[in-house]
Amino acid sequence: MQNNIRQFYQFCSIVLILTLSVATPLSVLAQKSKSPIPVPGKLTEQQKVLHLLDRITFGARPGEVDRINQIGWEKYLEEQMQPEKINDEIVTQKLQPLATLKMSDEQIVKTYDPPQDVIKELRDRFQPKNTAQETVSEPTANGEMKVEKPKTVNADFMTDPNKRREYAKALIDLGYRPRQEVINELQASKLIRAVSSERQMQEVLTDFWFNHFNVFANKGADRYLITNYENQVIRPNVFGKFEDLLLATAKSPAMLFYLDNWLSTAPDAKIPDLQKLRQMRQERMGNQNNPTNPKREMRQMERLQQRQMTDPKMQEKMAQQQAQGKRRRGINENYAREIMELHTLGVDGGYTQKDVQEIARCLTGWTLKQPRNGGGFNYAPIMHDNGEKVVLGQKISAGGGQQDGEKVIKLLAHHPSTAKFISTKLARKFVSDNPPASLVEKMSQTFLKKDGDLREVYKTMLTSNEFWAAESYRAKIKTPFEMTVSAVRALGAETNGSPQFHKWIQQMGEGLFLAQPPTGYADTAETWVNTGALLERMNFALALSGNKIFGTNVNFPAELKTSKPNEVADYFIKTILHGNISAQTRATLDKTLADTQIANNGKMDVSKIAGLILGSPEFQRQ
Repeated sequence: MQNNIRQFYQFCSIVLILTLSVATPLSVLAQKSKSPIPVPGKLTEQQKVLHLLDRITFGARPGEVDRINQIGWEKYLEEQMQPEKINDEIVTQKLQPLATLKMSDEQIVKTYDPPQDVIKELRDRFQPKNTAQETVSEPTANGEMKVEKPKTVNADFMTDPNKRREYAKALIDLGYRPRQEVINELQASKLIRAVSSERQMQEVLTDFWFNHFNVFANKGADRYLITNYENQVIRPNVFGKFEDLLLATAKSPAMLFYLDNWLSTAPDAKIPDLQKLRQMRQERMGNQNNPTNPKREMRQMERLQQRQMTDPKMQEKMAQQQAQGKRRRGINENYAREIMELHTLGVDGGYTQKDVQEIARCLTGWTLKQPRNGGGFNYAPIMHDNGEKVVLGQKISAGGGQQDGEKVIKLLAHHPSTAKFISTKLARKFVSDNPPASLVEKMSQTFLKKDGDLREVYKTMLTSNEFWAAESYRAKIKTPFEMTVSAVRALGAETNGSPQFHKWIQQMGEGLFLAQPPTGYADTAETWVNTGALLERMNFALALSGNKIFGTNVNFPAELKTSKPNEVADYFIKTILHGNISAQTRATLDKTLADTQIANNGKMDVSKIAGLILGSPEFQRQ
């Protein structure tokens, strides 16, 4: 049985790698595939429905194609473009058990990040004493090795599973939850939404824009800031103006921390000592008519300096920076570079290193209120470079304060290079890996004419001739995230988004919220088409259909259990692939089924047939 499936997998991987090469023209692919639904010069109405579902949803569920055929794809697209009008109560109920989704950043930190003194106390309690010995050898003056006496050392109690469980329980008894729950629940919520939400286009766009404005969940405080980054910054803005989305990400605690802009300070900024701060605060609080009275800022800066002196985490970070020869304060160019290269203009957008430096100056003082405590955005005038700047040839006058950064955001959001870059990325995601220049130009013009209204840009793209061209039909390959959730939807299965489900996605190379570089994950086929990744896809498909993923459940129609293997295959080819199977794949599948029947006395598990269909080359395409 396993040999038959392995042979089928080998065939599928060879076909997929050869036929999904981005260098191969689609017309050649169509000839090679010999699909029963050939790619004509113009898509049929059925193909249009399948094409739209492939691009603006995470795949069709059972009966969905028939429903959209009844109302028309135009009506369905109109509905999806207005998610606020779609009832999504089912998803709301499914997300109810995930407590972190309802917490503020501050609440998440207080619940999942114990203070250092609590951690130290518990470590002292559970750390075993005198549990191991080691022998240290050192060279003598003449170069010979001298063996010292064995000396006692303390082993790390975290290597002991029992002690580790006791430590975790002690934290829970004190009111703290395991910190991994934060990311686990966020990953679960993303999977639940992708599988079950009626607002499918919003979820597809949320995934796209999060990847565009990527933040790495495992960087320090971002573990606690990333939940509200997706739910309060990205998702609510995917149908709005690009400028609003860009500004929201720029001020987001998660982005400020991820790209270190919260540390960016004018080189000549001088933070007064505590006594001077108190004196300035008292003087200015006594003069309420003083327009420069910064009472709130002074309190914040005082707390910042106190933390620099007393917070163990900050002291540790400062010590590491000093050991590495880094400055404690100064301009940080990380975000300034990425906002142009990755978020707006693109690497060929016409900016220079001088522009990077000037934007970094404009964004000094855009910092956070105690990020490790879940604090939000804060503008600190004392950290800002108030001098004159010139960005992309436009002068930003001295003395602008926080408005310097806001002017930069507006300038970048409305730049022609941004219009082209964003349009290209959207077209590459929703149309093809190499989108037509004519479509990018149409979308760019809409972007500029409609003040960066993303809904209008989507509309231009999804109603264009290029989107509906035969060359775009089934021209994309699913990412691991798209493949796994589309498989669940295709089978009409249910999932709670458990860590066991997410582990499969991570093994395929696309762990949710775990892309470390600011570039996020790749959106073209060559990254995801390789033998190892395809093996994982086949294994996932078989595990899913066999109900071997904890928290995910598949129920097949009862009548399939009494059907012949070829009839079961026909059923899944119709309901999962909608008839899109090549003659080669079908022949290999039939041979696999026949060989397996002989080996198993004429019987074959329905789940295995479903798994083979989900692992086929045709299911990997969209």
